[in-house]
Amino acid sequence: MTAAYRAARILTMDPGCPEIVDGCILVDGGRIVAVVPWKEASGPCRDLGDVTLVPGLINAHAHLELSHLAGRFSVGMGFEAWADGLFAALRDQRVSRADVAGAVAAARNSGTCFVADVVGREAVMVRGVLEAEGMGGHLFREVSGRRGLPDFTSADWPGPWSPSVHALYSTAPDLAREAKGWCVSRDLPFSLHLAEAPGENELFLGRGGAFAEFVRARHILPKGFVSPGMSAVAYASELGLLDGRTLAVHCVHIDADDIGILARSGAGVCLCPRSNSRIGVGEASVAALRAAGVPVCLGTDSLASNTDLDLWEELRAVKTVLSSSTPLVELLAMVTLNPAEILGIDGEYGSLQAGRRAAWAILPQDFAA
Repeated sequence: MTAAYRAARILTMDPGCPEIVDGCILVDGGRIVAVVPWKEASGPCRDLGDVTLVPGLINAHAHLELSHLAGRFSVGMGFEAWADGLFAALRDQRVSRADVAGAVAAARNSGTCFVADVVGREAVMVRGVLEAEGMGGHLFREVSGRRGLPDFTSADWPGPWSPSVHALYSTAPDLAREAKGWCVSRDLPFSLHLAEAPGENELFLGRGGAFAEFVRARHILPKGFVSPGMSAVAYASELGLLDGRTLAVHCVHIDADDIGILARSGAGVCLCPRSNSRIGVGEASVAALRAAGVPVCLGTDSLASNTDLDLWEELRAVKTVLSSSTPLVELLAMVTLNPAEILGIDGEYGSLQAGRRAAWAILPQDFAA
């Protein structure tokens, strides 16, 4: 049976019909049948009132397995101190299903309908919680070190997933290539943390420094690591890791040459501005990335480095550093269309149009003004 939902305004993110004033979404079986002006609808309707509806939000980078660490770390610790604290906390306590469920429910209540989540040993739990909470998700099974990929052919993980690389300073180049190749052969998305920490580029350029000492002292660098003599972004490109199905996460410490590499590759960049600020690693060049045509997405990262998983707060953080003339539709694309296209879910999420899932969010008043 078709249900109808009226709103004062609907921003569809569908180029063919981007905005409908006094609109109605017709839904049947959890799918959108049509998005039309209210006057064209017939039958009973649920009136949502004087609100603006937008597509459900997509969190392009999260770590739900760290949901039990909310509030454990001080602001501005710096990457090395934060990472040491994280390692110690993970040794002390394991995440519970209730921790993950609470985080997912809060994200859903703030408008998120899909999350790209980085997982380790709790992948099955995370998927179970996402399904129980009615949240869509793609799980990135993170690998690091030197050994080859696990035998994923026998993995019994419900729902979409693919391997990802933790970072190029923690993963041998052959393993990184293998993980990306696995994704390419199956047309699946790929993810890696890239140029997040101060000193990461210096490590790859062979210049030493505090970060290089940190990863060596903690045996994070793969055995036999050799500095490639180029920036982190250039190294990722050299390894063949950057293309239109790649999410390069953070990209805080990049220059104009790096931005050019990212733009030419077609890779998407997922920014996590509040996480970066809270840890104290710097601020990404969102304006320069957008100016170069790099598809920008937003993620919350984890509750170990953020106060919540509210994507509207990430969008507010980005909005403050962009021109006040930035169109609303371009801001919304960072949490709807852009991640949907990179993750390969744009036939399901990212816009409000016929055939897509009936997943929407209410635009906060400060964005509507």
